Amino acid sequence: MTTTTHYRACNLCEAICGLEIQVTNGQISSIKPDKNDPFSQGHICPKGVALQDLQNDPDRLRKPMQRTADGWQEIDWDSAFDLVVAKLSAITEQHGVDAVGVYFGNPNVHNYGSLTHANAFLGHIKTKNRFSATSVDQLPHQLAALKLFGHQTMVPIPDIDRCQYFLAMGYNPMASNGSLMTVPNFPGRLKALKKRGGKLIVIDPRRSETANVADEYHAIRPGYDAALLLAMINTIFAEGLAADLPDYIRGITELEQAVAAITAEAVADHCGIAADTIRQMARDFAAADGAVCHPRMGCSTQEFGGITLW
Repeated sequence: MTTTTHYRACNLCEAICGLEIQVTNGQISSIKPDKNDPFSQGHICPKGVALQDLQNDPDRLRKPMQRTADGWQEIDWDSAFDLVVAKLSAITEQHGVDAVGVYFGNPNVHNYGSLTHANAFLGHIKTKNRFSATSVDQLPHQLAALKLFGHQTMVPIPDIDRCQYFLAMGYNPMASNGSLMTVPNFPGRLKALKKRGGKLIVIDPRRSETANVADEYHAIRPGYDAALLLAMINTIFAEGLAADLPDYIRGITELEQAVAAITAEAVADHCGIAADTIRQMARDFAAADGAVCHPRMGCSTQEFGGITLW
């Protein structure tokens, strides 16, 4: 019996937790968290442990399948590629390139081949009908990043390990670990936040698992996150809390003028959050030694997702 140990990263979500995988006689014998991984620090979730089940599932597809009159049949890879080329060519010649629809799921960003070559491949097809996990999750994040920082992938990552005031909006990281945040073991990091005197404030229509452990929870009426944030900005200007801003921030005067009428009182009934509460959140945010505002999927997949994320 020969047992070897391999250290890898789990590829099932962006938390990319470190794994210690033992292989005995060519078969996975155990999957444990890598206690020495500097990122995940020994954390693992049920998905990481289940990698062994996925690997050994008797129904897992191991070869290409073709639908025939007699049902699904295995075919070799060369035949599969030839079939795809023939079908794609025939469809685009008869119906045009937009007759091809493409959907990218999350695992594409965990696969070097797909990540580096898929867009080049689709560039040749030229279809406009592209859909993805992005288009049902975070396009407003990417639009804000494009407008603010010049590129759609320059999405800010909240520094949960150093901030003192964490304003989480529209997501449930106690259950999901928090996407577009890349922090394995959110519960452990939350404990560290509170231990150093920091606070977690949750804005969400639903009292989630994260809301239950927050220092403050405020139920907002769905779709009014942008109004809440603009009223907080109004408070920061009105109360002189925006002093000493760095020189590289442009458009401050225009922003102050744009939010002049969006007071806490003006939005309170719309948001379902009292004006005094909105103003206090703005004060606390401005006064904190390191504050993070992190709106996620619930703030993104709505009518005003673009302005909310901006």
